[in-house]
Amino acid sequence: MKKKSDWQVLLTEFIEEHKETPFAWGKWDCCIFANAALKAISGKNVIPKELKWKDEATAMKAIKDYGKTLNGALSKACKEAGLETIQPAFATAGDLILFKEESELAGIHDGFNILAPTDDGIATKDPSLTIKAWRVPRG
Repeated sequence: MKKKSDWQVLLTEFIEEHKETPFAWGKWDCCIFANAALKAISGKNVIPKELKWKDEATAMKAIKDYGKTLNGALSKACKEAGLETIQPAFATAGDLILFKEESELAGIHDGFNILAPTDDGIATKDPSLTIKAWRVPRG
């Protein structure tokens, strides 16, 4: 997996296109959102094809079966997809972020904040919430 040469434009277009898309388990949750953003900038999925869910219960089961926790599942999927683990302090636009609010969540860094889906569309989250970060290598 490598970033496309115009990945910054593609990320900006992706964010603009989806800024009002509301959260929906299995359709537009934090993992689907982050995967879609990474696909926009690289052309490839990070989530393995065999992982599917339709609601919170099946999402939690898929995470547990695949990697025990969201951190474990993301770490496993990122390793298989060829993403590089980076120090959270060095995260920047286009990086996959694992962050913690009430629970662990996935998001995408926009260069300033973490972006994640909510019921009202994409919201910004403070980068200080970052637990772990991964980067798609440059093409």
